[in-house]
Amino acid sequence: MALLSTQNKLRTLVPNFTFNLGFSGKFYHTGTDEEDEGDDMLLKHRKEFWWFPHMWSHMQPHLFHNVTVLAEQMKLNKQFAVEHGIPTDLGYAVAPHHSGVYPVHTQLYEAWKSVWSIQVTSTEEYPHLRPARYRRGFIHNGIMVLPRQTCGLFTHTIFYNEYPGGSKELDKSIRGGELFLTVLLNPISIFMTHLSNYGNDRLGLYTFESLVKFVQCWTNLRLQTLPPVQLAKKYFEIFPQEKNPLWQNPCDDKRHKDIWSKEKTCDRLPKFLIVGPQKTGTTAVHFFLTMHPAVTSNFPSPSTFEEIQFFNGPNYHKGIDW
Repeated sequence: MALLSTQNKLRTLVPNFTFNLGFSGKFYHTGTDEEDEGDDMLLKHRKEFWWFPHMWSHMQPHLFHNVTVLAEQMKLNKQFAVEHGIPTDLGYAVAPHHSGVYPVHTQLYEAWKSVWSIQVTSTEEYPHLRPARYRRGFIHNGIMVLPRQTCGLFTHTIFYNEYPGGSKELDKSIRGGELFLTVLLNPISIFMTHLSNYGNDRLGLYTFESLVKFVQCWTNLRLQTLPPVQLAKKYFEIFPQEKNPLWQNPCDDKRHKDIWSKEKTCDRLPKFLIVGPQKTGTTAVHFFLTMHPAVTSNFPSPSTFEEIQFFNGPNYHKGIDW
């Protein structure tokens, strides 16, 4: 009820404001009596919210190497949604722990499209820049990936007086600090928090209500909410140059290695690349290097010879797995 009450309050400040709730159906009615009652309360008011599918059991998609098995997990969640009347036609999904979105796990994108007709997702992991307001979007395999910002609320930040650095740190972020700057400097902001931030001391509700009021008090910004697909189209209208992804080496970032498929290995990526335009001696450099017994080159192509043609052709959009 606190979630619904705050949503109604925020709607008086932000036209069309709607919480977008993620669900993993396997965990329905697996908590305490009070938590199960909360499940039922959410479902009773299900049409008041937007909804998106997590994984059925909140497992990380990159652990599934077979697209059929991954799709079966998604179908279980879809069946749960149908049985409980959860509307899930927004074309938006989020993978648990950012898994599979970036670094890209091809099976996730394929399963999302086949089971849920997903058009949009979001992540904090591309590119993994700090502060989060510098992160950008990209489009892969027909799915628009929007940058998600951070708001200072995580699984462990559930009590006001136990906030890291003290409650004043949260208030500072809202009142002119990092969270305020994120909204000020990004025309589109997406935040994701956990249900535990809305129970306990209601930190999620406090944070966003305070943020909206502060923004409206001290700026001339007009805040509004759009459904995910419309939001994504608007984003890439504003930032068309971001459509092409910037592939980075997952082995350079510990967080990326953690959410990269265990079937993939850093040993398969090239140790170095020779880059150069025509007639600058790259073929000769390639020839002399491959004479060394410790150097192996990519396989030659009948059309491009020793050149892999990754960065300047359609192969780039196949991703680093290719």
